Amino acid sequence: MHIKTKKTLAIVLSSLILGGCQMSDKRLNETKPIDQKPSEVATEELPNTRALQDEFTREMIKSTKETEKGYYTLESKTGEYEMLFPAGGEIGSGSYTNNQGVNEAFMAGVLYEDKTQARIKVHFNQKQSNDETGIQYAQKFLKKNLGIEDEFKNIEKNGNTFYLAPFQSENGYYGYGAYIYDTSRDVGGIEFIYTTECRESFSPCSPSNQEVMEKVEKILSSVEFNKEK
Repeated sequence: MHIKTKKTLAIVLSSLILGGCQMSDKRLNETKPIDQKPSEVATEELPNTRALQDEFTREMIKSTKETEKGYYTLESKTGEYEMLFPAGGEIGSGSYTNNQGVNEAFMAGVLYEDKTQARIKVHFNQKQSNDETGIQYAQKFLKKNLGIEDEFKNIEKNGNTFYLAPFQSENGYYGYGAYIYDTSRDVGGIEFIYTTECRESFSPCSPSNQEVMEKVEKILSSVEFNKEK
């Protein structure tokens, strides 16, 4: 996984978020209180959210019913984990890779109801070591590729441990990099990157923005690894 150049990053972020799924505000807000697998529902009967209207994305959505307002549950195709996924998110089919269930990676563009945008990158590695050496390796990777300068914050929640640190680039992009794993496992974890763009309406325009922090921690705190694996 490589970080794009400044120019390419801006193009990719915009195309992922806005490409292929333009909807009116009315359609974005419409949902149906049903609890079925998207594959069991006719396309025209699916809730009009980006996550379910996109053919590739809905393959990874567990139910047509929101897990909580604005979020569905995403099921990894490896069967190794689940996590909350924004209803306004759309996974780029070309970004998805799965190496026999050992490694899975994807990138999603997100358009929230308040018109804010974000990009989420997820990389699951079944063989990533969760000892001190492995965790330091994951942190070094994130620091190098995101320009992280702060120390990682160690958070333990719901049987998982995640290391989280903010980053901010000169071209107006900022967000968080994280590594999360099941505390009971010696191997297997997720590298998670959340990127959003600086907007004049945000104050402060940095990762310290409370709304951004809450969105990131909501997703990370929702991760559930398959205990039977």
